Amino acid sequence: MFSKYEQPTRVVPLEGGVNFRDLGGYVNERDQQVQWRKIFRCGHLGDLTATDLDALEHLNVTHVHDFRRSEEQERTPSQPIRATVYNDYEMFVGSMSKFWDYMSSDRLTAESAHDLVVGSYRGCVDDVAPHYARLFDSLLSPETGASVFHCSAGKDRTGMAAALILSALDVDRSTVIDDYLLTQQHFDSERLMNIVEQHLRDAKVEHWERSWLVPYCGVHRDNIEAFFDGVESRYGSVDDYLLKALKLDGERRNQLRQLYLED
Repeated sequence: MFSKYEQPTRVVPLEGGVNFRDLGGYVNERDQQVQWRKIFRCGHLGDLTATDLDALEHLNVTHVHDFRRSEEQERTPSQPIRATVYNDYEMFVGSMSKFWDYMSSDRLTAESAHDLVVGSYRGCVDDVAPHYARLFDSLLSPETGASVFHCSAGKDRTGMAAALILSALDVDRSTVIDDYLLTQQHFDSERLMNIVEQHLRDAKVEHWERSWLVPYCGVHRDNIEAFFDGVESRYGSVDDYLLKALKLDGERRNQLRQLYLED
């Protein structure tokens, strides 16, 4: 019954999975492969079916990290996954107030929206560090089986977390960026666009262009490159960011490699 879930595939074939992907299978710069079915990234868990919940239990998912804010969780409650759930991250990336300021002052365009999103990626490196340090603490815990981390769409907060995990496992930058961009293939950005447009209607906004919302509803190479640029501008290198901001020293990083790389 569960054999199809055990197969080493990038996308986990859950009936209600949202952008539900495995970080396994990537080969790092030392020719070591990230283990399959150990670390999963995704969007919200509100659409999981009973079969999905059984499958995740079969895959030994023991820890779930929900990066969403309280209002996001209330809007789309997670299904009762049988694992330890950490849902108090309350993560923000950037400031939505700037979006509304630009909207109200007629400065919002497709280009300025793109710049706002890119700027939020570049500027968030210190704000997100404590949250990602906590994620790494869990990944290194001896009682952790397989782990799931997610936000609403599984693209921004989740995408940066995945990029840092793969980087910590010595996966090259090009592969890390390619993993980030896979969301373009596996997430329904049109559905998110419709949700955002309904929020605008609820807020009594009378006019907008869909092109203004594209940067918020999709993913772009500029985003993740800006995050890395912010890390390197602030800390000198990703390695130093992992060490200084995420407290991933040599011993802990070696432990991470031992846990999540093939022998």
